[in-house]
Amino acid sequence: MIKYTILLINMFAVVANQFFFLEEVKVTQNLPQSIKSNSNFTLELTINKGDIGGFAKLEQDLPEGFTALPLDMKGGSFSFDKQKVKIIWMALPSSKEFKITYTLKVAPNGLGQKSIGGKVYFVKDNKKQITEITPSFVTVK
Repeated sequence: MIKYTILLINMFAVVANQFFFLEEVKVTQNLPQSIKSNSNFTLELTINKGDIGGFAKLEQDLPEGFTALPLDMKGGSFSFDKQKVKIIWMALPSSKEFKITYTLKVAPNGLGQKSIGGKVYFVKDNKKQITEITPSFVTVK
């Protein structure tokens, strides 16, 4: 009976550990609070992925009048089409945290406050996971 009680306690500890210490991908953005229209700025994303590896995709929808050009993708392939930035990694970088950067060009008519958010898709335990990128705001003057 004691053997089964100890086994049950160990199983509970493993489940509790997985529940309370789930790894997830966290992304923070760094961009200026305001910029002039018809100018460029660098968007920096810090990705904290912990021990997660393998395939991943980052997507960001950009406001009308913005275009994107790659700078440092840390081995990911970059594409920009129909206001959507996509960065795809067949294998994420090995470091637990890394930064990527790309240039955003703002059209002359893109005035006002603009929001930039997005999503990161990755695979954990053979299941597709999604992490939202908290939107950041930039005012185009």
